[in-house]
Amino acid sequence: MAPLPQTTPPTIARIFASLETKQRRDLHPRLSASQLDDCERKLWDAFRWCFPPEVFDGRKLSIFETGEVWEARLIERLRAARVEVREIDPETGEQWRVTFVSGHGSGRTDGKLLNVPEAPKTEHVFEAKSHNDKSFKGLLKDGVRKSKPAHYAQMQVYMHLQGLTRALYLAVNKNDDSLFAARIEYDPAEALRLMSKAERIVTSDRRPPCSCPSYFLKAGYGCAVNEGQMPSRNCRTCIHATAHLDGDARWSCARHGRDLCLDEQRAGCPQHLFNPDMIPGEQIDCDEAAERVTYRLADGSVWVDGARAA
Repeated sequence: MAPLPQTTPPTIARIFASLETKQRRDLHPRLSASQLDDCERKLWDAFRWCFPPEVFDGRKLSIFETGEVWEARLIERLRAARVEVREIDPETGEQWRVTFVSGHGSGRTDGKLLNVPEAPKTEHVFEAKSHNDKSFKGLLKDGVRKSKPAHYAQMQVYMHLQGLTRALYLAVNKNDDSLFAARIEYDPAEALRLMSKAERIVTSDRRPPCSCPSYFLKAGYGCAVNEGQMPSRNCRTCIHATAHLDGDARWSCARHGRDLCLDEQRAGCPQHLFNPDMIPGEQIDCDEAAERVTYRLADGSVWVDGARAA
């Protein structure tokens, strides 16, 4: 006899549901400094709003929340160890923020540190992370750069943009409260590589090739998540839209000859035409006068974008 499926107790279901209702569902307007180590195609798709944002279940959201709780605890413990932690930028009254590529990219750091015992007079970027047991053991074995390249890249970006030469990476094992600390040295070549990558993503109207690890794709992660799907309809998926390197995160529309605010970018317009690189098929015809583009999709069917009554 097959085992009966396990059901989630109503109390737990309600707890997770309450987290899900608070989940942010709008598309992020900027490239994230914390994700610049990702596959270029994945970053380009996200920046161009090709697909809806990932929706997480309550359990995963709870894990994210635990990370925020640990960040606050680690700050308290640093202060107890007489390390000066500055979480807030005095000029803005908010968390330290960096921008790059003319405002099209941004990030927020966990703070800045002084009086770090290993180098008391050196100001450090601060990065706090919580890990499960397997991830923490990998960190102990291989160090930050090899075991957590995304975290390493994130700190390089923050150091570069804030003019600092050291970062302190403080991590906790959520299973047993073990701690790991590492001082990370600024690597100008790595930082400039990441800045160049960010600029390519912002300025290119061509979808980059996928660089996700093969095991990611086989497991259905990375670019594989949206493989073969039709893109969302908004200004950033339109062939007429351009991201500019002057101004602050400026986008313009060549079809209407003007700049676009965020609400307009999200809404799109009736003259929308998809960037051909986003369509999972082959372009077979283009009628510029009628503003129509015809594609043969992967399943062999023919689809016309921008078709309007004569």
